[in-house]
Amino acid sequence: MARISEDVAEAVRTAANAARGYPGDLADVHRRARRRRNRQAVLSAAAVVAVLAGAGVGVASQRQQAAPALPPAATDPPAAAAPSVGPSAPSSPVPAAREPAQHLILRDAAGSYRTEGRAVELGIGSRVGELRPDWTLVTHRVVGSRNWERLVVLPDGSRVAFGSHDTEPGARRTDGPDVSGLEYRLVVTGRDGAVRIQRDVRRPGEPAMLLTATATTAYLWRPAGLVSHDLETGTERTVVRRESAGLGEVFGSLRFADLSQGRLVVSRMPDECVPRVYDVATGRLVAELPLTGAGCVAVTDMRLSPDGATLGVVYEHSGATGPQTRAVLIRVADRRELIGSEDLLADRAKTSPAISVAWEDDHTLRGAIYPLGAAGVSGVDAFSLTRD
Repeated sequence: MARISEDVAEAVRTAANAARGYPGDLADVHRRARRRRNRQAVLSAAAVVAVLAGAGVGVASQRQQAAPALPPAATDPPAAAAPSVGPSAPSSPVPAAREPAQHLILRDAAGSYRTEGRAVELGIGSRVGELRPDWTLVTHRVVGSRNWERLVVLPDGSRVAFGSHDTEPGARRTDGPDVSGLEYRLVVTGRDGAVRIQRDVRRPGEPAMLLTATATTAYLWRPAGLVSHDLETGTERTVVRRESAGLGEVFGSLRFADLSQGRLVVSRMPDECVPRVYDVATGRLVAELPLTGAGCVAVTDMRLSPDGATLGVVYEHSGATGPQTRAVLIRVADRRELIGSEDLLADRAKTSPAISVAWEDDHTLRGAIYPLGAAGVSGVDAFSLTRD
């Protein structure tokens, strides 16, 4: 039986996830793509078995020995001093005076990327990219798993990562939520790359995923709802029950979510163009922020500002000349759109890049535009929106 390398398998999975599909029903394409991604935590056991045990696709011999341990986490030097800027990027780099409030991580990026100058290699299971406020590209190595689903870089440079990990590579097992040899690893590394915490947070039969983290707490989605996980003790407490947020079955309904300043924002699969903001302390609805008036068909990414007052959201809508993608800042208090971009992908009609956003501070949202799994070296474009 032919042996399939991990690099090839990862490239195939990345290309499949990036496929845009038939553009005639754009909303349905995005809903199906996001549904697959949201189910990854639920079906991570199935994914491990399918890849390692050859569930119907003949790849049981992919790995017969345990994979070598990944190197300790570390941050590589910047890839460049200046970017290949996007449609709304500053005309020249602006050096950052301090660490950003939210680190701009290139979600799902895999391949070779650069701003200008030296290219860096990114892979979902080994090295994650970050676009800095001065528009340089740095990387963070991750440790403890080959299937990282979420990485949070904290203001002090330490990192909290979460992903499923197969402890029995190459073994044939029965598919399902109770599959043996599977861990959900929560790993905390310091700025120096030293591992501080490595903990299996899996509960048999239950999906889980990391939403965000602080220096003391990781916030996890579990079937009960939003759970705070004390990083020192491992103690957990449900802070927002899924019924309160109107999510029903969390992993079947959740498209995007973010947490900031005691506020939780969620975009649900059935009506993803209506982000809802909840108060974590009470579980009560604070505001609904409908994008449907702008012809929204799919949300691409969204983040709450550090003060919890403004939602930055990237969404696709039906423009006069076809699908377009724009970013907007919406004030939660009165649902007012403060500022918006033009079509972010106007010069990329033949490609379907990913877009990730993060807040530099309470006023400025930064974004990165990049392809997934492209051949050769890809550029990373940048944009920003600033509220008054």
